[in-house]
Amino acid sequence: MAGTTFDSLVQNGLMPKPFAQEIIQKVTQDSVVRKLAGTTPVPITGSSIAVQTGQPQAGIVGAGEAKPISNMTVATKTIKPVKAAVICYWDKESRMANPAGYLDVLQEQASAALTRAFDLAILHGKNALNGQNIVGVDFVNQTTKRVELGTAKKEAGGVGADLIAGYDLVVNDAENMWGFTGFAADDTLRSRLMQQTDALGRPLYTNNLADSLGTIHGLPVAYGRPVSGKIGASADTKVKAFGGDWTQLKYGFAEDITIRATDTATIQDGGQVINLWQRNMEAFLVEAIFGWVITDNSAFVAYEDKVADPK
Repeated sequence: MAGTTFDSLVQNGLMPKPFAQEIIQKVTQDSVVRKLAGTTPVPITGSSIAVQTGQPQAGIVGAGEAKPISNMTVATKTIKPVKAAVICYWDKESRMANPAGYLDVLQEQASAALTRAFDLAILHGKNALNGQNIVGVDFVNQTTKRVELGTAKKEAGGVGADLIAGYDLVVNDAENMWGFTGFAADDTLRSRLMQQTDALGRPLYTNNLADSLGTIHGLPVAYGRPVSGKIGASADTKVKAFGGDWTQLKYGFAEDITIRATDTATIQDGGQVINLWQRNMEAFLVEAIFGWVITDNSAFVAYEDKVADPK
């Protein structure tokens, strides 16, 4: 944040690129989706891109033989940018006593909020503010491939065997040749994995509890709370993990993150109405625009908690 001052944020209205890039970098470092998926340019107005839905097949031909013809089917997918926003506010005296510290707070809180909104939108198509569906977007949890965790008995491999069952659903897809490049898992699945042992009682998974990125069956796994869907007003979906071919998902940010400051507005925090001028407080609104495209939801599998039978 060298060269970025509190006053420069207030005066310019548009967040300086170095400061904005640090927020984007932190979002991408902490995001579950970013650890597994690829990137694509996202214009602020949206775009349509061609995605391959069928694979051409080459063959061996002899001298003088006709060359084979193979149809490569292509579909058009639309990237619909969405806007994530967060308002951070505080009392002016505290900020003036430590202006550099409040820049750190702004960056940390804004990036954390944007990360949660980003992952929740792409994985579940939900808005963290109200728990409602985001209209007109594809999301990973639309996949019809589902595995119920707890299906396999411990002696048959337990949770590890359930994860492999989902792997098989993806790579054995009769209509597609999907790969399987990794897992996105809720933090609560980690302890269950670490309790898995072999016939001699030795742990099967030895990832550090503090690691946000580990491995399962040799494949990368990224851990994060948005995987369950329980973020903000969005309810728990009982999904504990997604797995699949993450090359079929690409995301991108529009170029600029914008910031606006005020000390005269009235804002509402939950049920509390706050008059900033009256309380000598100030608020910052940070907004980011991003979009994503999923080639085909069948490239993914959702792993769900076993739901108790009704009494």
